[in-house]
Amino acid sequence: MRRNNSERGFTLLEVLVAFLVLSLSMSVLMRIVSQSLNSLAVAERHQEALQLAESKLADVLIRLDTDGRGKHQGKLDRDYRWQSEIEPYQFDNQEAGERYSITPWLIRVSVSWGRSSSEQVSLSTIRLLQEAP
Repeated sequence: MRRNNSERGFTLLEVLVAFLVLSLSMSVLMRIVSQSLNSLAVAERHQEALQLAESKLADVLIRLDTDGRGKHQGKLDRDYRWQSEIEPYQFDNQEAGERYSITPWLIRVSVSWGRSSSEQVSLSTIRLLQEAP
């Protein structure tokens, strides 16, 4: 029996090669989507930690006169932890041993959410405070 060229279909080998190419392409695409979703989740956690650190830094600055100096730490929303350090700061052009009426303080706030050092956000600022006479 002779086939007409217009009735010719795909061979089994052609179909299998097409499925192989399709499955490899889908595998690569799924990996890319998975990595993109993972990166999005990491960026979201980092952004949330940054917002919490900004909020905590503002809180520390407001309470600077009453809470005292040194290190403080605590827990924030969900699994975020914070730590603050308040210590005297000396500018490069300050004379050592000279008493100034305004004292600079270095305030650092860190918010972390995991065990890795990359899972941490740190902010710092310098606050000038009028010393009591």
